[in-house]
Amino acid sequence: MIYSVSDRETISDVSTAGGVGFTAAKLAPTTGTIYYAVVQAVSGNVRFTIDGTAPVAATTGMRLLQDDSVEVWGTTALAAFLAIDDGGTAKLEVVYMGVGL
Repeated sequence: MIYSVSDRETISDVSTAGGVGFTAAKLAPTTGTIYYAVVQAVSGNVRFTIDGTAPVAATTGMRLLQDDSVEVWGTTALAAFLAIDDGGTAKLEVVYMGVGL
């Protein structure tokens, strides 16, 4: 399968208690399907979950270090993704990938 960029966004405030997810409209394009997202931590570290559990800075969730990236695959994981700043001024750069877009 050949994937193409569907959309992108910068999530600039990841300090909200309970975590911040992807923008719902980005996950539901008018044509095609989003299969995965490439997420990069910028300007700081974050913690994230993909099962809907609220991440907590310094204790809960997987760590994504500054300038590292991770791919989040599948509609369930994309919808349940939550991230929180892990003690700095982090933001997320996100690229959404799909087919038929």
